[in-house]
Amino acid sequence: MRIELHMGEWMINMGLVGLYRVFEYGRQNGIISDEYKDSVTVKPWGIELDTDVLPQLPKAYFLYLLEEYSVARRECEKLDSYIEQVKKEDQFKNAVSIIKKSISDTGKKILKYFPYPLLEDILEKVKDVKKAEHTNQLLEYINEFKKIMNEQKVNEKLTFNYFKAAILQSFFGQVSFLNVAKNNLDLDGHIEEFYKSYVVPVLNDLRFEQTIKTIYSSEEMNTFLETYNDYQPFKQLKREWKKKTVEEIREYVRTKINKCLLFNERFAFYNFEEMVFSPIGVAKDNAFNFSWHFDSQQPKPLSSLAKLVLLFAPIGSTVYFKNEGINEQTERRLYAGFVQTDATFAEVLQKNNHFSQLKKKREPFNKIVSQLVQSVKKESEYAVDHLFFLEFFSDYSSKKTHLHYYHLPIYLAHYFKQYADRLDYIKPYDYREQFVQYVLRGADPIHVIYHYLRDCVKNERSTIGPYIAVRERNRILQFKKGVRDVATTDKRVSALFMQGREIRDAIMRSSGSEKKVTSIAYRLLNAAKAGNRKNFMDTLLRIYMAADRPISPIFLNALHERDLDFSTVANAFIAGLLANQYKEEQEEVQA
Repeated sequence: MRIELHMGEWMINMGLVGLYRVFEYGRQNGIISDEYKDSVTVKPWGIELDTDVLPQLPKAYFLYLLEEYSVARRECEKLDSYIEQVKKEDQFKNAVSIIKKSISDTGKKILKYFPYPLLEDILEKVKDVKKAEHTNQLLEYINEFKKIMNEQKVNEKLTFNYFKAAILQSFFGQVSFLNVAKNNLDLDGHIEEFYKSYVVPVLNDLRFEQTIKTIYSSEEMNTFLETYNDYQPFKQLKREWKKKTVEEIREYVRTKINKCLLFNERFAFYNFEEMVFSPIGVAKDNAFNFSWHFDSQQPKPLSSLAKLVLLFAPIGSTVYFKNEGINEQTERRLYAGFVQTDATFAEVLQKNNHFSQLKKKREPFNKIVSQLVQSVKKESEYAVDHLFFLEFFSDYSSKKTHLHYYHLPIYLAHYFKQYADRLDYIKPYDYREQFVQYVLRGADPIHVIYHYLRDCVKNERSTIGPYIAVRERNRILQFKKGVRDVATTDKRVSALFMQGREIRDAIMRSSGSEKKVTSIAYRLLNAAKAGNRKNFMDTLLRIYMAADRPISPIFLNALHERDLDFSTVANAFIAGLLANQYKEEQEEVQA
């Protein structure tokens, strides 16, 4: 049977991309038979699926995950990267320490499941490696360890443990093969559990849909339900329909059986709840505001087909680590990202494949956005596509989800196409990521700039980055107003920065005190952050009077905001006040 899977909400689109990736992987690697090579076809609206291929998808699903998240490959690559450092005398001590910890941590996990006397011996001997002359012995231990890691049973077990705990449980509850009781399943066991829990319900429900359309008597329906009596939803129907006529059965189907929330034409015997899709699902018993037709046991009806597609969502997304917060409050979390667009499914697939490739190369967000909008030739095309990003961090155990939507309106698309590379000067990397993500959320990145400047003041760090952040924020504001030629306002921002530099030089010549510059920068920054123009201008007048210099008319912008907003004026000047590296900054100030 061929069925249509239409795009819709982002989680379904994510699932469709994942399903297609698994099918292509299975087809290319001989996991899916050649007779089913045309079973999944891309259509403008989504995917056309031949259900005959469904029994072959579980094996392709797990083999895809085993290759994508191979613990053996990851650990061996990590060890290889430190082997080169071991050979360098100045890096030997640090590299050996990391290698020992890696071998010890992973080795203990292996020994938990497999008895390896050789591995136990390696773990003991590697502790004695402390000097450079032991390098050859260390390399031998590493090679033996890598052989054990690459044994199929070892890699499978560790990789299953990893992607089930770190990846899949960010998306789902402890259902089917994800239940802790199923931790001892091998590859075949996982495939069987997947088939029983996800494929069989889809096949049963599709047969049910066909049977409802074709039966002529209630006996036919009873025979069908009896045939599939092991399927829980049918047990209830069998009791309900025991004495009903065909007309009454069809009326019951029309009025009592819900349709799916995500695939509207499909019957729904399940619920959209946290165990099915943890990031935005709600436990059935707690879904007080979602009772469907006032039935507390049916919060948000879901079909078995949608449940299956959602299972592919982790593969359709791009998974990466991301630092949340700034400076000391940073927390490293595993995020799943997706590019959503109103274009055809082929375009959604292409953009997400590109997004995944860029993330694997660890490209910063500004580069990713820039490259993904390069294909936009006309504003009319962009308006139709309506590109935006979403990413989420989800922790099933603590019932916590951080979900971010990053919209990309036309003015931002133009900005990224023209100026995305300028953001490369915002360093460290975390400030650039925060800046871009604020912008994509439609928020003012001024708070990132305040943190950035305060970091520079506190740590006496001189960098061009804050000035670039101030200038690019102003460019974005100009683009938002419809201004495409920003040369005039760029010159004003540059002039304010140079005023700050000149005042810094005057202070250093008269006092030679870096602490005095720091003290003034703190006062100006506090006034700027509070939006207190009076305090800012009072401090500014005192600085210029102490330096015996006339105050520039450009600061009138701080009072009247005719050409530049107060934050831009204040922060451009403060950035100049903190800058003392001339050559490379001078080149970029003019860019």
